[in-house]
Amino acid sequence: MEKYESDKTFIARWVAGELSEEEASEFEKSEAFKDFNRINEEIQKYKAPPIDKRQSLIATKTKITFGKQRKTNYRTWFAIAASIVVIFGLFTLFNSSKSYTTSFGEQLAVTLPDGSKIQLNADSKISHKRFLWLDNRSVSLQGEAYFEVEKGKGFEVITSHGNVTVLGTKFNVKTRSNTFELKCFEGVVRFDKIATSESHILKKNDQITSSENVVTNQNTKENIPSWMNGISTFKEKPLNEVLNEIRIQYNITFQTNEIDLSKVFTGSFVHDDLEKALKSTLTPMGVSYALSKDKTIVYLQ
Repeated sequence: MEKYESDKTFIARWVAGELSEEEASEFEKSEAFKDFNRINEEIQKYKAPPIDKRQSLIATKTKITFGKQRKTNYRTWFAIAASIVVIFGLFTLFNSSKSYTTSFGEQLAVTLPDGSKIQLNADSKISHKRFLWLDNRSVSLQGEAYFEVEKGKGFEVITSHGNVTVLGTKFNVKTRSNTFELKCFEGVVRFDKIATSESHILKKNDQITSSENVVTNQNTKENIPSWMNGISTFKEKPLNEVLNEIRIQYNITFQTNEIDLSKVFTGSFVHDDLEKALKSTLTPMGVSYALSKDKTIVYLQ
């Protein structure tokens, strides 16, 4: 017996792209592979119809109760139960999502099904539909990411601050706490703000920042986000935001005491040397500091 026949999870794992290289290679050599592959390709062309689970159960029960009055043997009941499981299973499967997450100081490159590329910054997460994604090119973002989107149907980035819509372009989205930032490096993007329903169109070198429901228009001369080169840069940003970025890159905690965190900082820090990062940001602000022995806590004075 082939493995896809004996292992009940095999086909689901194959469709989800979760087979091991050995399993996938063996399956592709089987006689049944072409048929399964053709079915899978046809499924990808269509959207899964909405399924009302409650009505499906009622309809099934009605058919069983008021259909032809004949004895139902074990195999029939098993087939009915299996059908219900398949319906619910497909509903769950086609509406499942795939997520990518980075931890402190970590970056991750992700390639989407259409060839679009995403570079995740530290402490960030993106998710998208696992199946039929080409019919709904939409990703949800928490944190910061750089996008290179292939041309095609509309592409959307969903955040807690608002949605970014594009056709084919390169841009960076940063959404952390109460701050949202969008930079366009190529093409055109649109930002629809949730709180006020206002829209902003950005072209190459345009940048907007949204904080406390106030949107500020700026320009950028960068070709790619500086964080992709291991540096975080700031222009007239509150110290609190700068310290939060250092925390994300180095997984440290700040004890700020009575330091004024609303002071504005312009400058940068590197991602591979904590001491340099602290000196380049705190010293120019006139803030002294002490680092704990295990280098996990920074005491500001």
